[in-house]
Amino acid sequence: MGNKMRILYAEDYELEAELTKIILEENEFIVDIAVTGEEAWNAYNRQKPDILLLDLNMPLKDGIEVTRLIRKKDPLTRIIIYTSHGEPEKEIAALDAGADEFIPKNRTPDVLIAHLKALRQKMITCLNVPHVYELSPITTFNAVARTVTIQGEATLLSSSEARLLQLLCVKSNQIANMDYLVKGIWKDATIGKRKRIKEYVCRIRQPLKKDPSIKIEYIGNDYEEGYMLITAPSPS
Repeated sequence: MGNKMRILYAEDYELEAELTKIILEENEFIVDIAVTGEEAWNAYNRQKPDILLLDLNMPLKDGIEVTRLIRKKDPLTRIIIYTSHGEPEKEIAALDAGADEFIPKNRTPDVLIAHLKALRQKMITCLNVPHVYELSPITTFNAVARTVTIQGEATLLSSSEARLLQLLCVKSNQIANMDYLVKGIWKDATIGKRKRIKEYVCRIRQPLKKDPSIKIEYIGNDYEEGYMLITAPSPS
């Protein structure tokens, strides 16, 4: 693989796909484009990419179905949902299907490039493990084992706390609104759950106090309410 990472980008808006391809290739990525979910699935089977960058809304097969199909045969390839359609139900469904994280299209291309460069570095150093999130140079969260590890010291979270932290991780440095968090943990059982979210956040903050570079901030205004996981950048 060398330092060049191959990305399969599934996006049905061809102009947007081509513009993104140009930007990424200027930054030393190899990019293949699929304009339908079916084409993405076939392209994956022809040549496995290092990363899948998937839109959610695509003809023939949507991003959730493609994610589910790939995860049945491949637990390791990184799957990033890159979309402007961020309804909580779809994001949760993509996460449950096996997606690793979300990057919204309304952020600048520099955000996507920086994220992919950091991921490339992890792959080179063999740190690219799905569902293991590097929150800072000294802190990781393993969503499967439900453990936060800071400088080698591990803390086990409850299943609900771990699910909440995973939901925050996949939207790292973005606002995870309450609707998304509640549905991600309890699906349709939403009555009285906002208070529980607050309680879980308080518990998760306790072990994270050992790493002051990581914060979980409450965000509340007239338009949105939720939490943001603020993580420290990896060293370049």
